[in-house]
Amino acid sequence: MASNKSKENRIIYLCTGVLLTIMGVYLNYGDIIKGEFPDAIMLLALGISQLLLAYLSPHIFPKDERAKEIIGKSMTINYFVLFATILVLFLATGSFGFLALDATQVLIVLFCIMIITIPGTMVIYSKII
Repeated sequence: MASNKSKENRIIYLCTGVLLTIMGVYLNYGDIIKGEFPDAIMLLALGISQLLLAYLSPHIFPKDERAKEIIGKSMTINYFVLFATILVLFLATGSFGFLALDATQVLIVLFCIMIITIPGTMVIYSKII
């Protein structure tokens, strides 16, 4: 049974997630249509992250052994995802050069992947554990 704290957090995450996702889609739509790098992609990533956290709220806010295991395994996987992402971005923008991104855009992509994969892997582990 979900506690009051997880219900409050779920409502807050859901509201901010919907708001940020709508704003992210609206602000990025023009850039994506033009084929340019979307400048406000972080809003969209944060919105998706908030929606995932809304789903996770009952699973991670009771600070029990299951929540600790979900968070621990998720962080371990995200350690490897982060290094794989850095490697792919390094190769794509450097040696092979099939992506033309400046340093700020690379950091934005890295941030977006990191901010989505952390709760994303938690969702996967909440279903497995």
